Amino acid sequence: MLCKSDQREMGILLVACTLFVLLVAGEVHGSRSHATGEEVKQKFHAPINETSSIRGLIGHVSPHLQDSSDAIVYFAYHGAASAPNGYYGFIGTMDVYGLPLAQGQGSAAAVWISDEGDGAPSSLKNIMIGWDVLPDLYGDSKTHFYIKWTNDGFQSTGCLNLKCNGFQPEKGAAITPGDVIDHVSSPNGAKRNLNLKIIKNGTSGDWLVHCGLDRPPQLIGRFPRSLFTGGFADRAVGITFGGVVSAPITKPTPMGSGYLPTDVKSAASISNIQLVDQNGRAWPVTGDLPKLETNRNAYAVTPIVNGRFYYGGHEQPPMV
Repeated sequence: MLCKSDQREMGILLVACTLFVLLVAGEVHGSRSHATGEEVKQKFHAPINETSSIRGLIGHVSPHLQDSSDAIVYFAYHGAASAPNGYYGFIGTMDVYGLPLAQGQGSAAAVWISDEGDGAPSSLKNIMIGWDVLPDLYGDSKTHFYIKWTNDGFQSTGCLNLKCNGFQPEKGAAITPGDVIDHVSSPNGAKRNLNLKIIKNGTSGDWLVHCGLDRPPQLIGRFPRSLFTGGFADRAVGITFGGVVSAPITKPTPMGSGYLPTDVKSAASISNIQLVDQNGRAWPVTGDLPKLETNRNAYAVTPIVNGRFYYGGHEQPPMV
């Protein structure tokens, strides 16, 4: 049985994938190949728990979040979808920050590699990776490296970090899911970089996870192909990357570094973005991709330029 803290974390990250499914559906059935940023903003301008279809999903995976009248979730991210042959991996670099959060607050930077199936919650299959600050879950306000996975929308499979059988850590890996990242970036100074590479192995079919803090990513473990059914055993349908926060309305949570991307010198970024094809070739993302901002006055993303974008918002003094 999932504890409340696990349910809260799953609720935060699972909803992001579901919102991206709605964005993808608009692209598939519309007259253009991509929805514009303005269309997305108009469709999802309301906070997440004010959207009835999403509120039901939050209640399913995190009942205590739904019951809290002042709890709210926000997203700011870019996503890629509708590649003819799917996606076989992601490469990118995240700035890592420390945030002075309290109980009831949560903030994460994430990459979601997913296949939403037929759109039903139980058909969602995905892998998530990044850094987070979640006092309710970890019992501290430190920054942690995390992974998460599911084969059925967290109905009966999947977990955070190493709380269940699934992810297989590499022996002697320099970092393990759940580890604290002690040294973090300064918004106006030196940056701490989390370099990520998640790629489908052409021989075994496993999803291989590589990670490096201020160094090239090294293999730290794998998600065996046998964990997943359907198309996700072979490829991903969508890849999403950006930030998500959860907090009481009266105590907003910083995303990224806490600075809106109108100040690119201080805002958090995701850079060196590359998507991997079925031949294992990494293609740099040189142009923009569809975005979702649930409240761009509080949390926003910039366009992707030369494989980099800035994101975040609702400034609070970050810890360094």
